[in-house]
Amino acid sequence: MTSSLRLSVPLRVWIFVLLLAVPASSAWNAGSLVKTRIVEPISVGYARRIKADPSFLSKSIAEVFLAAGTQLSAEWTRRGTARMVPEIDFVVSGVLTAVAGKYYTMWRVAPTLDDGSAASATNKEKKDQPDNQTRLGNMIVPTNAFQKTLSDGVTRPRIQQRLGSFIAPMLPLFRAGIIAGTIGYGVTAIMISLRTIYLPNYVPATQNMNVLHACLFTGGFMAIVSNVRYQVLQGIVEPSIDRLFRNIPSLRGILILACRWANGLLGSILAISGMRALGLQRLK
Repeated sequence: MTSSLRLSVPLRVWIFVLLLAVPASSAWNAGSLVKTRIVEPISVGYARRIKADPSFLSKSIAEVFLAAGTQLSAEWTRRGTARMVPEIDFVVSGVLTAVAGKYYTMWRVAPTLDDGSAASATNKEKKDQPDNQTRLGNMIVPTNAFQKTLSDGVTRPRIQQRLGSFIAPMLPLFRAGIIAGTIGYGVTAIMISLRTIYLPNYVPATQNMNVLHACLFTGGFMAIVSNVRYQVLQGIVEPSIDRLFRNIPSLRGILILACRWANGLLGSILAISGMRALGLQRLK
């Protein structure tokens, strides 16, 4: 008994050490990966957008609330008050998808300028830094087709580079649309499953949605329709308002908010109409 006890103590110690060491190592690697792959690119991207548009932060906050508000308005407009509760499955999934999708589209096609850190970096640092230029193949394109210069703040884009600005974000926006659809419609599918379990007597007015088809539709919609809408909004409409009403900041803010509301409402109505036309939102 004593011998087995003596042998078991070191064994327990090693198990304890391994339980501490392995999670710590995994957490360290995961934290480092998150920092290099997610946090740093977002920080750099945010700095480049602020450099091109100092009001980008306030516009970002407004966009999140407007995305939810315009989607709810569009749902009410298309469905009517009497159908909002019976079709709540579609409403919730639409709002969640709209918030995720609209903000990413705004982010992806916002005008950008280099923050100047690349110019002051050494050759070794430049090699280590990721290339933040937006490209279509080997051609550098502006993030917004209508911005005056490329991200260096000097070079004027050629016509093919401006056209490339519409094509370059299509694949990322398509992927983002699939992710946004997965979030919105996936969460709703989980909610429906839970409701079926806990409220077996509840009879929904809606048919179960094909999540895959809804995600593909959302991806295509963002890649084409949302892409063009936000390029025009952030490249032509808002800069014109900034230029004309720079000395009247309160009016400038109201006009930009109104334009973003109209843009979001238009996008939501088009998306709902498209899903209905394709039979993705059906009633029993």
